[in-house]
Amino acid sequence: MTKPTYLPPIIKGDADYRTYRPLVLENGITILLAHDPQSKNFAASVSVHAGASADPRALPGLAHFCEHMCFLGSKAYPEENEYKQYLAQHGGKSNASTSMSHTTYQFDVLADYGEKALDVFSNFFISPLFTPSGTQREVQAVDSENSKNLVSDGRRRLQVLKSLADEKHHFSKFSTGNKFTLPASTSEGNVDSELGTQTSDKKHPLEDILKDINGGEYNKTDSAEFVRAALLAFHERHYRPENMTAVMIGPQSLDELEAWVVPRFGQIPDRWLNKNDGEGKDDEDGNDATTDNSEKWQAMKRAAAQIVDESSADAPPISIQAAVEPSSAFRPELQGGKWPVVVTTKPVQSVRKLDLMFPLPPTWRTPDQSPTSLLSHLFGHEGPGSPYASLQDKGWITSLSAGNRISGPDQALFQIGISLTADGEKHWKEVAKVIFDYGKMVCSVSEASLASVGDANNDTCENGESENELRRIWDEVAALDRLRFHQTSPGGVYSFAPAVAQSISKFGAENCLSVGSRLNENGDTLPLEDTLKFCQRMIPENCFIERSSEGAWEEMEALYEGKHSTSESSVGNGDFVFGKHTEQWYGVDYFVSRVDEEDVLRWETGAGADEVALHLPKPNRYIPRSLELCEDLPEDAKVQRIEKPIEPPKLIVNKPNGRLWWRLDDRYALPKASVTLLLRTATAENKLQPGADESANLRWDYHGETSMQSNFLTNIFADAMAQDTYDSYLAGLGWSLSKSSSGFTLSCSGYSDRLSDFAIKLLTDFCHLDGSSDETFLKESHFITSKDKFVRGMRSYLESSRADSLALYYRNLLLTSKGDGIMKNLELAEAMKLTDVVNQQQEIWADENMVVEMFYTGNVSQKEAELFFDQTMDIIEKTQSKVLQDRAEQTKCSPWVPGPFERRLPPGEDIELHFASKNPKEENGAVIVTYQSQVEGFKGKSLSSEESLQQSAAIRLLCKMIKEPLFNELRTKQQLGYIVSSYYDVNYSSRQTDFFDSSLISNTTTTGHIQPAPRTTSIDSLVVYVLSQKEEPSEVANRIDDFLLNFRSRLEEMTPSELEDYSDSLAKALTKPIRKLGDEASIHMAKIRRYGPQTLFEGSGHSVDDLPWDNPEVMAGAIRKLERDFVLQVYDSLVMKKESRSRITSFVYGKTFPLVGEKPSWDGARCPTLSMDELMKKRKSLIAYDPSSNYRKVGSLWEMLGKHKTTMRYAATAAALVGVGIWGTMAMKGRGDEKRQK
Repeated sequence: MTKPTYLPPIIKGDADYRTYRPLVLENGITILLAHDPQSKNFAASVSVHAGASADPRALPGLAHFCEHMCFLGSKAYPEENEYKQYLAQHGGKSNASTSMSHTTYQFDVLADYGEKALDVFSNFFISPLFTPSGTQREVQAVDSENSKNLVSDGRRRLQVLKSLADEKHHFSKFSTGNKFTLPASTSEGNVDSELGTQTSDKKHPLEDILKDINGGEYNKTDSAEFVRAALLAFHERHYRPENMTAVMIGPQSLDELEAWVVPRFGQIPDRWLNKNDGEGKDDEDGNDATTDNSEKWQAMKRAAAQIVDESSADAPPISIQAAVEPSSAFRPELQGGKWPVVVTTKPVQSVRKLDLMFPLPPTWRTPDQSPTSLLSHLFGHEGPGSPYASLQDKGWITSLSAGNRISGPDQALFQIGISLTADGEKHWKEVAKVIFDYGKMVCSVSEASLASVGDANNDTCENGESENELRRIWDEVAALDRLRFHQTSPGGVYSFAPAVAQSISKFGAENCLSVGSRLNENGDTLPLEDTLKFCQRMIPENCFIERSSEGAWEEMEALYEGKHSTSESSVGNGDFVFGKHTEQWYGVDYFVSRVDEEDVLRWETGAGADEVALHLPKPNRYIPRSLELCEDLPEDAKVQRIEKPIEPPKLIVNKPNGRLWWRLDDRYALPKASVTLLLRTATAENKLQPGADESANLRWDYHGETSMQSNFLTNIFADAMAQDTYDSYLAGLGWSLSKSSSGFTLSCSGYSDRLSDFAIKLLTDFCHLDGSSDETFLKESHFITSKDKFVRGMRSYLESSRADSLALYYRNLLLTSKGDGIMKNLELAEAMKLTDVVNQQQEIWADENMVVEMFYTGNVSQKEAELFFDQTMDIIEKTQSKVLQDRAEQTKCSPWVPGPFERRLPPGEDIELHFASKNPKEENGAVIVTYQSQVEGFKGKSLSSEESLQQSAAIRLLCKMIKEPLFNELRTKQQLGYIVSSYYDVNYSSRQTDFFDSSLISNTTTTGHIQPAPRTTSIDSLVVYVLSQKEEPSEVANRIDDFLLNFRSRLEEMTPSELEDYSDSLAKALTKPIRKLGDEASIHMAKIRRYGPQTLFEGSGHSVDDLPWDNPEVMAGAIRKLERDFVLQVYDSLVMKKESRSRITSFVYGKTFPLVGEKPSWDGARCPTLSMDELMKKRKSLIAYDPSSNYRKVGSLWEMLGKHKTTMRYAATAAALVGVGIWGTMAMKGRGDEKRQK
């Protein structure tokens, strides 16, 4: 084989320790080899430069279908699940995706097994089978995937956007496909339904094609063969070497990677070219057609090849080297000849969206000099003077983002996306006006800047902005991009490979990593003329607007009541009719209406502008001043050493009210740090109540209203700090404030130079107590915004969530919730007042038992960490003192360390929850089966028994071994649904307040009662879940049972070498080096949060050395020692033995198979729960999961048995709030959490 052509070296960042080799093989495929000495995995990706834009109009979704089919065997590896089975057995995973322009495949696997996996993978592109049976089955998976998307607002709005596009433009194509667009199945009852899914009288486009082939006759069963012929043609036409890029990365040397790749990927043929040259062979596709229909088959192949080839011209070439004529899919003449127009949709979720969309010229070929990137920065800014700040101050919006909604070689669609408050919805036209006013201001600055070029005497614009401001901003943005590029260490190989494969196809190998980092940009390179041209298009006449909310929909229904779009008199140019329309594929209704001329005039002229000044962003005060590494760091640690074992954090301050854990980073060699501050307080979710024995001591009991108040507090703070911390977000400083059962957690991370000052400022603001002061964050405007988010989110949760999300919700309501569910929490949120939140803030700081748990790690010295800790404690103690000085003497309460919670399932009951989905769009049903281990999970060598270690190791291994065969049987073979999966689940439960009531502890010392030690229990579970519209949930549950029963036989037959493969791969996965400081900080802080109180408790017999820092290594060692008989024993006790297993199955029923009547149809139901009342009643009978409590069997029933009499009251005080918990998680909002379109 000819030696490959080597390309120029690629540009990489200063912190990138990998080495690269780009090359092109003789057949034309471009490949990047990457040597990562720190990786334990090998990863590969192939990106085909064709996607849904190349679909034939007669077969929407064909590119997506082809992606699915490539996984189902090749000539060299004909078994359909051989690829996935090999990966699963050796610590790997895989995925694929189809966009409008690309189809991308990826996998990773333990490095030692990379070559074999690559061989299987490469044959997807050399000789895929596309068998008739696989084709007929896999179209069901495509249809299930489409069905899953029907309840997604994002997908629904995308389809409406496509319906507004020019129907001749490639963007308008339906990319997913379904059984109607891809009639590939000939199974009984499918053909007719497939051809009539959308409308009963709709003719499939294939009908005319097949009539031409059959001499005027149409046989519906021929459609399946034709779809297969089209799949083969699509693969031949687009899966050509010159149309593909590939990335291979692993710890292997570049020479070894090249030796793997060249002989394999060099075999990929260009069948399309060979066919046109007359070199193709008819039997290469593996078709098994008989002699009787071979002539018809050949005719189908020719017809399929023709439509595939013709449609390929629809998609523009994606390389920046290609000359592409701009062609926007969106033009005013498509909606009556004049913009702006308003498109109104009714969302599934309770949202209020306002999107302004502007077609702009494409900047595909100049990514580093794109004017849209500057406009995105300006319009999406959240600091003072921005549209966001102006509109937030008015109380009209909750979020704003700006950037390209569509970015392609031939078009760009710039979108400003806004989430409105209830008041903002009423003033949506004024909201839009602020956007247009800001656009005029930027235009004015740009014009003045251009006019001043060469005029040294004119350096100020009419609106007071310096003409140099845009250059300063461009220079600042470029500097931050360069900083990010050079100070970011490589991430995981699995995500790296597909991203870079696509990047190479667009921007070439040399710039594939650096594109968008503006390495050569500064103030002098600002594309000022293009910026002005683009900004001049940000006007009403080049804008269409989408409103998506219940209120907007009701307005349109009232406006068009009694009118029909087909007879509407307000007809624009051409055939377009204003009024109600229905999108073709999802059946989404939407309105298109004009904007009043008076409103348009106000938008255009700026008439009625208010006093609020809009201005450009000021200089960013958070840009790091120094990138130096800590002086205390030894020289050998000033280079990246990811493979170095992580030393545990040191406890350098240990006081009754505060602890400081610290670790100087010696692995990443980056000027970054992370600080996490946990305010451990029971006040976050609990309220003091009288003790059970009516003693003088009070005890903490969960209180739903208190928990909701705390969630409000964190959300209000995030909303209040948005403007002030946006610059920090741009400068690489992220933060979040969250509430959990343990208390409140403030996390800050980023460049170490300014991190301490930034964190101190946030803490100071959070501790500000004067509710009457302008400096407080507890303002009515922020409260109203937060309340609106909570109420809307909870109000629509049950009506908008997918079936599997609801099944998980009901399960957690039984297992881990202390609250009464979403609807009760909605009542609490609706009744909330700002004074309630202010009072809760006071209660938090009045907690004298609050303990501060701090972990500071990264590029920070011990001295700096101690100084920061002292500053933090000073702020907190002063805040507490201020609150307590006005209070009476604190009431005594039983000591308690708050934490997470889970209930123990009774052995042998097989609890079932049956609920109907309240989502009117949901067609799918869902089944989630959870097997909870009755043996306490492993926590650490000093904290757990050998039995716990062995049990946890076996359950982890079982979960890994089950996943692939479950998917293969229920998804690939039986096609139950698109989502079929299983996973290992670990939860934690801390001792509850009853246990800490010292009056109930009988053991005493000379000084009185023995104070009970805090303890957190680890809980292992196996979870299986399926989302399906093919079978009713009860039948899905039967199929899961059948699989698990048959899997036992597979375990019995498993050879020692197979078990060793699974064990070894799992052990290596657990001990993979951590690559990011943030991940390391999160892992360590989780252990401190869970086990710190237990190990540091006086008299516990433990010490700081007992914290389980080395758990991955210990667990990996135990997994490697597992034997088949013991794994079988654990499987039997966990899954098979009905009389002793602890199982809960959560069923949710969709429209296809609704829940009918009062009883579930499944004969196997043993303890069914069919209503919220029954669920809550069942919950009261469950006890906390704690080593000191269990059930005992009395006759055929199980009752509570406790070592302490306190356990009888665990059920009344149990679990983590599902409803508030969901929205509390949403409250964990920092600048890094909101994804922006930039």
